[in-house]
Amino acid sequence: MPKNSTLNALLVIGIWLSIQLAMPFEWNSSTISAAWADDDDGGDDGGGDGGGDDHDDDRDDDRDDDDRRGGSGSRSERGSSSEQSADTSRGQATPQAQITRPRAPVRLPANAPFEIVVSDLSPGDLAQLVAEGFEIQSIVALDNLNRALTRLTAPSGLTLEAARDRVRELPSGNSADFNHYYRFEQNEDAETSAQACWHENCPAWEMIEWPQLAQTVGTCTVRVPVGMIDTGINSDHEIMAGARLELIHLADASLAPSKAIHGTAVASLMTGDPQSRVPGLIHGAEIIAVDAFSRKGSDERADLVSLLRGFDLLKAHDVRVINLSLAGPGNRLLEEAIAQLVQEDGIVVVAAAGNAGPKGEPAYPAAYDTVLAVTAVDARARVYRKAQRGPHIDLTAPGVNMLSATSIRGARLKSGTSFAVPFVTAAVAIMLSNDPTLTPEQVRARLIGAAQDLGAPGFDEIFGHGLLNTRSLC
Repeated sequence: MPKNSTLNALLVIGIWLSIQLAMPFEWNSSTISAAWADDDDGGDDGGGDGGGDDHDDDRDDDRDDDDRRGGSGSRSERGSSSEQSADTSRGQATPQAQITRPRAPVRLPANAPFEIVVSDLSPGDLAQLVAEGFEIQSIVALDNLNRALTRLTAPSGLTLEAARDRVRELPSGNSADFNHYYRFEQNEDAETSAQACWHENCPAWEMIEWPQLAQTVGTCTVRVPVGMIDTGINSDHEIMAGARLELIHLADASLAPSKAIHGTAVASLMTGDPQSRVPGLIHGAEIIAVDAFSRKGSDERADLVSLLRGFDLLKAHDVRVINLSLAGPGNRLLEEAIAQLVQEDGIVVVAAAGNAGPKGEPAYPAAYDTVLAVTAVDARARVYRKAQRGPHIDLTAPGVNMLSATSIRGARLKSGTSFAVPFVTAAVAIMLSNDPTLTPEQVRARLIGAAQDLGAPGFDEIFGHGLLNTRSLC
C-alpha cells in the first residue's frame, strides 16, 4: 500500500483543478457521489410502487417491496393484446380477456459506461492520461483505507477494455478496472408457507441451533460493532424498536435514492425487536449501516466507488464484521480493498453467493478467497433453487421464506442468498465478542469445523462445507 497516497491525492487534485480552470467545459468535481448512472430519458420502467403500500394484513404486506409485480396501475403487468375471438354461439365477436405475457428478462448493465476507476494514480501518470484524451470525472479520497480513487472517462474512439488496459500499462495504474455495479440478492416470492412457531423464523433458528433469546445474555452478547452495506433502512419501523442502528447515506443528492426495502429486510433479521414478529439474531448489537445504493429507473444498484467509500467508513467505525447481501462482477480494486480489510485490519467479510441460478458464474465479492461466501437453504435443508454454486462456497444458512420487516410497516416472507448472510454475520459477531483476538482465518476455520455436512460427503460446490451450526456459540 503506497505510504504517500495522501500526498499523491493532493497533487492529483491540484492537477485536476488546473485542468478544470483551463478547459472550456464543465467538470464534475463532486467527491461524495455514492453511485453514478447515465441519465435516462425514459424514466421509470413502470414497475414502481404501483400505488401500493405496506399493510398490516399479511396477505397484502409490503406491495411496494416487489417492483416486478407492480400494482393495479403497473404497465409491466397489464396485457397489451386487443385481439377478439368469435363467439359462435351468439354469432358475434366479443372482446377477449387481456393476456398477461411474461416480461422478457432485462439485461442490466454490469458497469458504468465509459468509466475507469484507478487507485493511487500518480500525478505524472494522470497528466499523461489527460494528454491522451482521458477526462477526470472525480477524485475520491478514502482516508481510512489510505487510498485515493480517480474516476476517468475513456477517450472517444477507444473501447472501455482498451482504456482500462492503457491505464494499467502505466507505473501506478495496475489497479485500474471498470466501475462495476453491485446489486442485492433476493427473490420476493415465497416458495412455501412458513411453519407455525412462536415466531415465524423459529424453524430457521432451530435448524442451525441458534441460542434462544434467554441464552443470549452474557456469553452471547455482541460487544463489537457490526457493519453492513445495503440500501436504505427504515430505522423507525416498529419491528426494529430499540435497535442500536446508525444509518449513513452515501447517495448523491442528484440521483434517485435507494428504497428502504432490501436494507430494512436484512437489518431486521439481525436487529429486530425480540418481542416482534421478527426477533433479531443480535438485537442489542451496534449496527453501522451504509446506504450505498441509488436508482436508475427500476434498477437499484451500488457502484464500485460507493462500495469502497462504504468500506472506508466502516473501517473508521472499527467494525469487526461486514454483511454484504449483494453481488456483482469481479473487480481488481474491490478485491484489493477487501483483502486489505481482512488481512491487515482483521475484519471478517461475509457475502451472498448470488441468485443467478445453479449455472451462473461465480458472483463477487463472495467468490474472493478472503470472503466467507454464504448460500441459502429452506427449512428442510434444500438448497435455494436460484442459488449460485462453485468451489468458493463456504457455508450454508437459512435463506428461504424468511419473515422480515418491510419498508414501511409489517413483515413479509423473503427468499434469496441475501437473507442467509445475516445468520453467518451474527454468528461471527458473537464469536469475535467472546474472543476479539480471533483472526478472520480462525473464524472461518471454527465455523467450517462446526458446520453440519449437507449433500455429498465433505465439501461440495452446492452447500460448501455445510450448514451453519451455532450449538457451541454461547
